Amino acid sequence: MKKKYFACAMGLVLALSLTACGEEEVIVENTNEEVTQEVQTQEVQTQEVQTQEVQTQEVAEAPTETVAETGTEAEGGPLLQVAVMEIPDLSGTEWNFAGGMIDGVEMEEEDLNATLETYGGTLQLVFGEDGAVTMVQGGGNAEGTYEYSDDNTAIKMTLDFGGTEVTYAGFLSEVGDTVTLIAMSDMNGYDGLYFVQ
Repeated sequence: MKKKYFACAMGLVLALSLTACGEEEVIVENTNEEVTQEVQTQEVQTQEVQTQEVQTQEVAEAPTETVAETGTEAEGGPLLQVAVMEIPDLSGTEWNFAGGMIDGVEMEEEDLNATLETYGGTLQLVFGEDGAVTMVQGGGNAEGTYEYSDDNTAIKMTLDFGGTEVTYAGFLSEVGDTVTLIAMSDMNGYDGLYFVQ
């Protein structure tokens, strides 16, 4: 009988040992899987963080595009970027010199006075009937003609300065709160004369 109890006890101990070992193996396997999954998750998160850092660094290192680099310079200077208005019938109107832009910079009082002096102290555009225009200057007038663009947002003025024809492109825009006629002798958009009524 002692042998039976002993055998049973030994069997029970072996069974418990095997059960305990089996549980340990399961726990170890689960832990290994969990550790593997956690390591893989950390690797993915690390890769995402590194990708975000690289993208952030690329954005930070990318040069800031200036107006000129985006192609605006190819389209012209600041005067070609302003909003234009439809031009009403100009016949019978007078426009007085009020400033302008030189090399893309707005004229200051000193520039305005120097420009007026160049034109003899007076500078006006007078629009007559039948497409006639006169640039009134202190040193003499320049006579010419004007015509509207197809969409009435610009005019072309051709003036005769003592046998030399000069063509101006003109359009209306708001400078500050004032409707202004901007006249340019070339289409670079950096130089123009402002006239107001």
